[in-house]
Amino acid sequence: MQAKFIFSLILAVLVAIFAIQNSAAVPVNFIVYHLEISQALIILISAIIGAIIAFSLGLMKQFNLNKTIKEKDKQIRNLEMSVAKLEIENGELHTKNAMNLGSEASRLNTSTISEDTNITN
Repeated sequence: MQAKFIFSLILAVLVAIFAIQNSAAVPVNFIVYHLEISQALIILISAIIGAIIAFSLGLMKQFNLNKTIKEKDKQIRNLEMSVAKLEIENGELHTKNAMNLGSEASRLNTSTISEDTNITN
């Protein structure tokens, strides 16, 4: 970030030096306007307009990035809630499965014991 600022500052100084060295009055024609103005002023105004346009484009890009970040954060929250629900369901299924296996094992043990008593009788 600092490197960009330093680069911009150096560029601004170079534009100012260029404008000062070229300060002669020049005719300017723009659409229906015809006037004679200092070339330095035209250069500085052009540089300022360019900076404003670049700044505006940067703001638009930052706005779009912030919007995307908010959307992704919302998606992450929704997915985290889904994961939490699935983990709860998974835990419930494990508990239910363990209880079913436990009751199945006890049923098998009682049937094996009754078979053993039938064989010995």
